[in-house]
Amino acid sequence: MKHSQNEIERPEVTRRIIELLDKQNEKGLKKYGTTIDQVSDMAYDWKLMALEEAADLIQYLQKEVIRLERLLNPI
Repeated sequence: MKHSQNEIERPEVTRRIIELLDKQNEKGLKKYGTTIDQVSDMAYDWKLMALEEAADLIQYLQKEVIRLERLLNPI
């Protein structure tokens, strides 16, 4: 991949994170018609939203651990 002089070559993990953020921003714009930057600071309880997302994340990660355990140790 060629880069201009001012462009840094990002690791694949970083590139994938940026792509995911871009997709999430597009999804949010389509769903809500606005970006997170344009939403009022007082529109949501941001810490509660983050905690709810973290709770979902922990469940998703545990589900993936179980899936991988089943793949590695089939009964």
